[in-house]
Amino acid sequence: MRIDILPTTESIVQAEITGHTAVVFDILRATTTIVTAIAHGCRRVVPVLEAAEAREVAERLAGENIPVLVAGERGGRKIPGFPCGNSPLEYPPEVVGGQTLVLTTSNGTRALNAAAQKARIVLVGSLLNARAVAQEACRLGRNVTMVCAGTQGQFSLEDILGAGMVVLEILEMVEPGWLRLSARQPSALDLTDLAVAALHLAHAYLENPRRAFDHASHGRKLLNMGLAADLDWCASLNTFQVVPVVKNDNGFLSIENG
Repeated sequence: MRIDILPTTESIVQAEITGHTAVVFDILRATTTIVTAIAHGCRRVVPVLEAAEAREVAERLAGENIPVLVAGERGGRKIPGFPCGNSPLEYPPEVVGGQTLVLTTSNGTRALNAAAQKARIVLVGSLLNARAVAQEACRLGRNVTMVCAGTQGQFSLEDILGAGMVVLEILEMVEPGWLRLSARQPSALDLTDLAVAALHLAHAYLENPRRAFDHASHGRKLLNMGLAADLDWCASLNTFQVVPVVKNDNGFLSIENG
C-alpha cells in the first residue's frame, strides 16, 4: 500500500488520485464536526461550498419533508442568520439525531468536494476516528491519499497531524510493534516523504495531541476566540468508530456512516 499526503486542497489539482482511497482532514474543525455529528445520530451531512448554496439545499430538503439543519462558518465564526456554526459541541444527539446537516465552511467542505471529484472513495478523517479510518483504509486495500484541507491555501500543522495519526494506526496494523521500535524506518508500507514526516509528527504528539493545537497558528486563533473547549474536543483520539463516507446523492454530495 502506498500512502501519500497532500498538504492543502489546492494540491489536489495536480495530484493523480484516481482509483485511490482519499481521506480528508480539516481537524479544526469541519471534519471533526462531521464525525461528531454522524456519531451522534445525524442521518447525513451535505458539504457545500457557499452560504447561498447551503440555504438552497436546506430549503429543497425541507420541501421534501426531510428534517434539516443548516450550518456554516467563515473565519471561524458562525455565518450570520445560520442556526448552527462549525463547532462540534453544537451537535449533541438531542440536536442532530435524525437530521440532515447542510454544512459550509471556509476550508473543509472545499476539500471534501475537491477530493470527491477525483478519488474513487472519500473518507472523512479526524483524531476522533483515526483508528477506525485506518481499519477501513486497510480493508479497502487501495493506495491511500491523505488530503489536508489547510487554512486559506496554507499548510496547517493540525491537519498533517491528523493524517499522521492515521498513518501511524495503519502501520501498527501491518507492522505490529512499530511504536515500540519507533527509531526503525517503516518497511511494510510505501510512504512518501511527507507521509514519513507526518508519521513522526504523530509519534511526537501521541501522548498529548492537544499540545499540537497550541503550536498551530489556527489553533492559537481559535483559542484567542474563546474556543478552548472546541480544541479539547478536537484533540480526543480514537473516541468514535464511525467512518463517514462521501457519496453522490441526487446531484450533491452526501456524507453518511460507512
